[in-house]
Amino acid sequence: MAFRTSRREEPKERSGRASGRSGPSFFFFVFILGVIALAAACAAAPTGPPFEPAPPPSPDRGRIYLYRIDERESLASVRVAIDGDPLGRLHDREYTTLELPPGSHELRVGLRGFGWLAWGWNEHRFRLAPGETHYIKLSVRLSSSPVARSRELEIAGREAGRASENVFIILPSEREALTELATTRRIDGSPDREPD
Repeated sequence: MAFRTSRREEPKERSGRASGRSGPSFFFFVFILGVIALAAACAAAPTGPPFEPAPPPSPDRGRIYLYRIDERESLASVRVAIDGDPLGRLHDREYTTLELPPGSHELRVGLRGFGWLAWGWNEHRFRLAPGETHYIKLSVRLSSSPVARSRELEIAGREAGRASENVFIILPSEREALTELATTRRIDGSPDREPD
């Protein structure tokens, strides 16, 4: 009786690419480069004119300087409104200034973070006397729990343990504000103006 032995064939060497994916495709790289370019464009430095102090307000008006300096870079833009009138958006290291009538005013600021971050918002009421100048600094920060309110720092509350970008409103001294404003640029197309 003869036993038949089966001969095991060795796998043949394949030339070219394997049938499965061996790495990212060209289109994936193009997509990633596009995302990086978009992020870089959003995070680009402000392009407006450098800070220049405005003239003192007229005797029957007051002036505010509103500027934004973040501790960490943020791609978010902050929407700004005074007394319900939209003024536009501020990015990191941008400022604007305007004259307002004396009296009580309300500043509302807000932003929309990215998908996993919540809306951030805040508001501040202030009183402006004739001939007076106020400096208001905005700062976007990532936080995971509410921060206690104080006279100099305000933040909208958040549920504990939930990460969100928040807009902080800080009332710096004139000296501190002028030092920080020296590092900012005016919002493009923002002349010294009054809200409508």
